[in-house]
Amino acid sequence: MNITEINIRIAGKEEPQLIGFASLVVDNNLYLNNIAIRRKPDGTIYLSFPRYRTGGGNEYPYFKPISKEFHNEIKDALIQALRMEKDHE
Repeated sequence: MNITEINIRIAGKEEPQLIGFASLVVDNNLYLNNIAIRRKPDGTIYLSFPRYRTGGGNEYPYFKPISKEFHNEIKDALIQALRMEKDHE
């Protein structure tokens, strides 16, 4: 998979575990937006994909990676983009 056009919007300080929201393009054909980048208390970074919550409280993702490998590709690309952004500050 080719992940390009990564854009990260850094979050404010109100929610310390939230780093920001990302958008990206996969294989020059699919645009994904509003992927939350979060940090666990132990420092581990994880992703949350946008989801729809029904009136009954059930949640359904708008999109999500099917394989662990693709999930890790997205996560690695976003972590690299975060590092590059911090280097430019």
